[in-house]
Parts: sequence; structure tokens; C-alpha cells
Amino acid sequence: MKNKSIENQQFSSLPPQPEISSLPGIGDLFSRTWQIYKERIWVFLGIMILPVFINLGIALFSGGLFISVSEPERLSPLLTIWLPVMPIFVLTAIIINLWAPVALLYATKEREEKIRIKESFVRGWHKIISYSWISFLMGIIIFFGFLLFIIPGIIFIIWFSLATYVLVAEDLTGTKALSRSKQLVSGNWWKVFWRFSVITIIAIVISLIINFISRLAGIPREIDIFSVIILLFFVPFAVTYTFLIYEDLRKLKESVPI
Repeated sequence: MKNKSIENQQFSSLPPQPEISSLPGIGDLFSRTWQIYKERIWVFLGIMILPVFINLGIALFSGGLFISVSEPERLSPLLTIWLPVMPIFVLTAIIINLWAPVALLYATKEREEKIRIKESFVRGWHKIISYSWISFLMGIIIFFGFLLFIIPGIIFIIWFSLATYVLVAEDLTGTKALSRSKQLVSGNWWKVFWRFSVITIIAIVISLIINFISRLAGIPREIDIFSVIILLFFVPFAVTYTFLIYEDLRKLKESVPI
């Protein structure tokens, strides 16, 4: 009881949320996600275009390098061009691939305010380090969970899946964000699991279709352009979907005594 009291005090300063008595169904979740996605699509695409093109550049370079290995006469000029700029390119790629997801979270969170691309990146900039730290902690915990066995790893994935959303929505960092995510999921683990299972299955199906099209088109696996481009459209949908799960759980927890 004492721990629960502390948790109540810790999160009592959060902005009030409309109360709900149970989690909305998956159909309702998809409907709301689609509505937000349609309204914010150009902002989402504007945010995602940077990491997509950077990842596409990496894919093209990797493919070119792979081809050149079998043709040594082409390898030397390629390395001469790329080696001087490679450290800068890699550092830029790392920063953008960390920055864009945080900007996307802010674009989703502040959808009523209708913040644009630039403002999403501005707000996300100050959270890059915290986002990286939370992602690192999640990775370590989930890794050891899978070392124990598959089931603990899956449990940890669901428990801590909302930690980065907590970072942006509630300004909690590190282990506090992980703890808050676990608190929100507790009591609804299976419902959250099935919601993530559905979106994961959709992602797998899309990936299989894209890979099939790529093979038919004769695109080498090392230059899988279609798989990179699909990130542009699917990731914002998945982020919005998950953000709504977070918001629904938060509303539910705040309407039921903890």
C-alpha cells in the first residue's frame, strides 16, 4: 500500500485525462489511429523523410560496396570517395535516427496543437539523450530477459514498451520512465500484448509483400529500396497506434484507484 501511495503522489501532478472504465477495442484503436494519421500525414512524412533518405543512402552504399568487392578495380575509387566523409555521415545518421523518432512522438502528442515539422524537431532535440538512455536500458533488460528464456523477454517488451512515450508525455527519464510504463501496463498486460501482436502481424505481412515485390523486380537484397521507403509510411502509423495505447492506459489508470 505504501508503494502505491508513493506512485499516486509521484504522478498526481499529471494533467487530468478524460476517464474511461476499460480499454477501447482494437477496432476503435485502429479507427482513431487512422483518423490522426490522415490529419497529420504530411507532418509525419516530413519528419520521416530525413531518416528514410539517410538509411536509403546507407543501403545504396552498402550495396555498391558489396558489388565492388567482387570487382576490385571498382572498389578503390569508391573507398577514395567515401572514406573522408564516412565519419561525418555516420555521426549524422546516428543523430537523425535518434532525433526523428522523438520528433515523431511530439508530433503525435501535440496533435491538438497541430505543431509542424520544425517545431516537432525543436521539441525533440532536448530529449535525444534521454531517449537514447531509455532505449539502451530497454535493450539491456529485454536482452537479459531473452537470455533467461523467451517468455521473460516478451513480458519485459510489453512492460517497458511505453517508456519512450512516457518520456515525451510525462517528462520522466531513465528507470522512472521504465517504472511508469510497467505501472501503466500492469493489470492489462494481455490486452496490451494482443494490441501489439496485431500491429506486429500487419508489419510482418507488409514486409513480406514488399520483399516479394523486391525479388520480382530483381532488386538485390543489399539495395532493398522498397523496405526503406515503407518506413516512411508505416512507422508514423505504428507510433500513433502505440501512443493511443499509452493514452488509453493512462486514462484508465487515472479513473481507477491505484
